[in-house]
Amino acid sequence: MSEKIFVKAPVDVELNIDAMLLVADKVVDLLDFDIEEPIERYFVARLISILYEETWNFCLDPEFETKVRKLAKKCRKDAIGD
Repeated sequence: MSEKIFVKAPVDVELNIDAMLLVADKVVDLLDFDIEEPIERYFVARLISILYEETWNFCLDPEFETKVRKLAKKCRKDAIGD
């Protein structure tokens, strides 16, 4: 059994956040359209994440995931106008 590799994005990696958020919004729209229950939408989204982790044997380290969560919260607030 191989170990999980916790990947931390290097500071010099440039991510196209706007493009990723656009795609994430499209995926959320698709889930909202195709799946009635919010909890089922959540499980599908988590399953996708887990499948990627298991397929390539990596995941975000806790520090990087915290940064991503903060970004998601900010974007969500901006989207709903809070």
